[in-house]
Amino acid sequence: MKISLRYCYIVGMLVLLLSDPLFSDLLTGHAPEEDLGPHPAHTFTLVYTRLFALLSVVLSVLYYRYLHGMARGIFWATVVATALLAAESYWFYDTPMVYPHVFQKLLILFAIPAFYGFYARVGRITLADLIPLIWVALALNLVLVNSDVLSLGAFLAHNRGLYASSAYLLMLPLLYHFNEYLAGRQMRHLLLFFLAALAIFFFQHRTVWVTSALALVLNVVLVTRAAPRRLGGAAGPLLLGIPLLAVSLAASFILVSYPEVLDKLAANFSDIENHSTQGTGSWRVLQFESYWPFVEEHPVLGMRLAGFELPVQFYNPESNQPFFEDGHGHNLHSFYLETLFYFGGVGLVLFVLPHLSVMRQLLRRVPVAPEALTWAVLIVTNLVYAYSYCLPSFFYGFIGFGLLRIRQLTPAPPPTLRPNTPQQPATPAPATPARLPFPV
Repeated sequence: MKISLRYCYIVGMLVLLLSDPLFSDLLTGHAPEEDLGPHPAHTFTLVYTRLFALLSVVLSVLYYRYLHGMARGIFWATVVATALLAAESYWFYDTPMVYPHVFQKLLILFAIPAFYGFYARVGRITLADLIPLIWVALALNLVLVNSDVLSLGAFLAHNRGLYASSAYLLMLPLLYHFNEYLAGRQMRHLLLFFLAALAIFFFQHRTVWVTSALALVLNVVLVTRAAPRRLGGAAGPLLLGIPLLAVSLAASFILVSYPEVLDKLAANFSDIENHSTQGTGSWRVLQFESYWPFVEEHPVLGMRLAGFELPVQFYNPESNQPFFEDGHGHNLHSFYLETLFYFGGVGLVLFVLPHLSVMRQLLRRVPVAPEALTWAVLIVTNLVYAYSYCLPSFFYGFIGFGLLRIRQLTPAPPPTLRPNTPQQPATPAPATPARLPFPV
C-alpha cells in the first residue's frame, strides 16, 4: 500500500492544532474546573504556547521568501514591534526580554507568516485535509476524555466539557460543509453541516452561538452576491426545511418529556439578550470596568511591560479578593481589552490588519471557491468572537493559511484598459519546431 507524501505535510496542521485543548487533552487529560492544584494540561498549555510562538518565529524566517502581501507586512510590523519592546526592556531592566508573558503576546503574530510561508513552500494541503482532523479529534475527545458531557443532565447542569476555543474550532467544519453543499449539492456535506451546528449548540458557548449565526448570515449574503445560483433549486428548502422539521419534532418531544430543557434554553437566550447584566457577560463587564481606566491613561501604545507589573485589578465584589494571582498576567477575557491594555490603539491596528485586508477584499470581489469563501468568513467574523475571548493561538496560524488559500483560489481580476487607449498588437510568439515522433 502506497501512502501519498502529501499526508506528511498535515503534521504542520497537527502542530498548530495541538495548541487547543480539543487536541491536547487527548495527551494530558481534561483539567478539572475546580482549583485542585497544578494539572498536566495546565503545564502542557504553558510550555507548548511558548514553544509554538518560538517555532512560528523560526518558520517565518526560514520561509520568508515565500511570503506575499499581508503576510509579509505582518512579518515586518511584528519584527519592528518586538524590537522596540526588547529595546524598552533593555533600557529599563537591563535585559532584552524581562517578561516573556508580554513578548509572547506579540510573538504569536509570527504564526501568520509562518504558516503562510510553510504551506506556500510545501503546498499540497487544503481545507478538505484539515476538516477530518477536527472531526476525528472531536470524536476521540468525547469518547476518551469528556464522555460525561454527552447527557441531558450535563446539558442542564451547564457542564460543557469543551472550552470555548474548542467549540469555536467547530465553526470551520460548519462553514466548510455549508459552502461545499451549496457548491456540489452532496447530501453528506448537508448532514455534516447540521452535525456541526448541533455540536456548537449542545456545548452552550453563547459567544460561539452568536458568532456562528452571524457567520452563516454573512456567508449567505456573500454567496447571493457572488454566486446566487448556488442558493437555487433544492438548496434553500433543504437548508431551512430539515432544521425546522427537526426542531419541531425535538421541541414536541422535549416539551412532553423534559420541560426543564426549555427552561434552560430560555435562560441561555436571556443571557445573550441581557449580556451586560446576566451570566458570564456581567463578569466581563466588571472586568472591563476594572481595567478600562488604565487603557484611557495609555491609549496609544498601552502599558506594555508595566502592565505585567500592575497588580491584579479585578476583585470579587462579594469577598473583595482578586480573581487571579499576581505575577501571572491579568487573564483578560476580551481580545480588544487585552490588546488595548498591553499595546494600545497601535497594537490593536496591528492585530486586526489581516481581518481588515480580508474585509477590503470581500468588498471589492467575493471569492467564488467554497474553501476561499470559508476562510474569508471565518477570519472576518473572528472579530465577533474576540469580543468575549482572547484569540486562541491556533487561529493566528489559520489566518496565515487562510490568506494563502484565498490568494491561491481567487484569480486576479483582469486588467482594465484606459479609455481611448489603442491596444498594442500582440507580438507573435517565436515558432517552435515540431517534435518528431522518433529520434533524429
